Order: sequence, then C-alpha cells, then structure tokens
Amino acid sequence: MKSMFAPALAASLILLPTCASASQSEPRNAVRIGYADIQFNTDSADMTGPPGTTPDHIRSVVRDSGTLALVYERNLAGPWSLVFQVGAPPVIDFDGAGAAAPLGKVGSARAWFPAMLLAYNFEVLGVAPYVALGVNYTWFSEEKMTHAYTTAFGGTSSTSRLDDSWGAVAKVGVDIPVAEHWSVGFAYTRYWIDTTASIKTQTPGLGAVKRKIDIEADPDVYSLTVGYRF
Repeated sequence: MKSMFAPALAASLILLPTCASASQSEPRNAVRIGYADIQFNTDSADMTGPPGTTPDHIRSVVRDSGTLALVYERNLAGPWSLVFQVGAPPVIDFDGAGAAAPLGKVGSARAWFPAMLLAYNFEVLGVAPYVALGVNYTWFSEEKMTHAYTTAFGGTSSTSRLDDSWGAVAKVGVDIPVAEHWSVGFAYTRYWIDTTASIKTQTPGLGAVKRKIDIEADPDVYSLTVGYRF
C-alpha cells in the first residue's frame, strides 16, 4: 500500500500541466516547511483476548506529539490547487487507560501519515485564506511494547503490529505574504485515523497470547510554516 503514493504523486505532477493554464508569469508551485503540533483525540475500545486472559476495560490513549511539516502545492486552475503534505514521521507513545491507566506508557510506534487534498484559495485584504479536503493514508513502523505492559500480563516479551488506515482529512489555513515569493502560513488540519493494534505476549504456561484493541486517534494538527512560491 505504501508504494502507491509515489506513482500516484508522480502521475498527478505529470498531468497537472494539461489542466487549464494560468499566466506563465504567475507562480504555480509553493513549498512550505515548519512545525506541526499534534493533539490526539483518542477513542479506544476495550482490549479483547482469549477468555480468562484479559481483564475488562483495558484501553489506551495516544500522547500528543509534534513534528516537522512539509507541504507542496500545485495550482490547477483559478483558485483551485492540489496539496500534498507529509511530516517527519514522529514516534508516538501509547498510555494505558481505563483499568490499565496505572501502567503509564504501554507502547510506541513511528507514524507515517501523508495526505493529498484539493484546496480552494481566497484573497482577502492582502492575505490568502484557503480550505481543503482530501484523504490521508497512515501506516506505522517500529512498533514496541513496554516492559510494564508485558509484566502486567504475566509475560516474558511482547510484540505488536498496528494496521494501516485510510481516512479523510480537512484543512483550513491562511498564507500571509512577507516578501516577494515568501509567506508565513498558519493552518489547522483534522485527520481521521482508525487502527487496530494486535499484540502477542509470550506467557509461561500459555504460550503466545494474542490480544487486540481498536483505536481511533483523529488528531488535530496546528502548524506554523514558512512558504516559497515559484
């Protein structure tokens, strides 16, 4: 699934010049780079597992994080543009919740969540607000469980895997020109991210005990960027 993004982006960039053309003297491309503050809105189901091995009301929450944001925008025609945004994949931490709250941190993973959006741009009093809608594809790597989690379930070691996720993404923002071709941008983005964590714990007398937990992360992302149009 991950490999779909590179050819999709390449195809988009090849086809874009065939869209309705703007004046050749006007910049059609923009890049933005800056900081993104990620605030998760976690909705966790109860963990499930073999009967007699998993207490009730075991849940998890995702800690807030931050990352480097990178955005590329290509004007299509008039006020419409295509936006591709990524971030340096942050390591996110999972804390126990519900009956598992006393455990503190129970796991971690590196999150990758590129998004592609269609944006509509305005011009108001010398600034450029915009709204955008699109889709994000999220996957995870370097999944780990903590010793606290493994010990709480009477195990000797644990491994985990988080499912990939497709979801919607919505964005509002504003670009403020500060010099020729240069601008400062502020934006709010909402991602819808839904995943299932599958955890396997090696347990004396029971072998590998498998448990699952469904998590909706749905982060709010607030970003401050510097942009260049060309």
